[in-house]
Amino acid sequence: MRSTAAYSLIAVAALTLALSSGCGQNTIEGHTRPTLLSINAGQPLHADVFVSDTTLVGMGYIPEETVEVVFSNPPSQAFLDMTPDDPYGNFVFTAATIRYEVLQLLEGGGSFSTPNLPTVSIPMHLTIPVGTEMTTSLVLAPASIKLEAPIVDIMPGGTAPNGEAVVRAEIIFTGHEQGSDRDQIIEASTTILFADYADEN
Repeated sequence: MRSTAAYSLIAVAALTLALSSGCGQNTIEGHTRPTLLSINAGQPLHADVFVSDTTLVGMGYIPEETVEVVFSNPPSQAFLDMTPDDPYGNFVFTAATIRYEVLQLLEGGGSFSTPNLPTVSIPMHLTIPVGTEMTTSLVLAPASIKLEAPIVDIMPGGTAPNGEAVVRAEIIFTGHEQGSDRDQIIEASTTILFADYADEN
């Protein structure tokens, strides 16, 4: 079981989600209007910094966590009778850029380094036909992020091994209508809770 501090983390994350809504701001104007419906079902992601495994060299590994992202792609105007075979009848997502902002550090008896989480860009290959809804996976907590300060401090042997961190992930999804080279974006945010969670035996 996590400490009382974990409950504070969840409360902060819930407040952050309430303030940011967890959904996207759509700046796309075209024949269709791709819309972000949810990230991780509107819940914060619990990201484990290390998984112990005595069968592996090094006695464990750094996991990567993905979340489910749900999009829909209605016509931009209700009166448009569009099909996927029509020109611009599909929207293609090509990339997700994630910026991480450390909101709170709970030291748990240790100390953290200065926050220094880099921005991550992830290629996407998702085509959404008009009038459909689609779910895809997004690597929201890559292993590379966990090797950066202050998350690396939570690792076993780190300076804050019992610590926890609340991080906001600000995401820009980039794409274009099929048949067009004009990039368009959806902006969104969600919350990640980093900790060295207890591994199941």
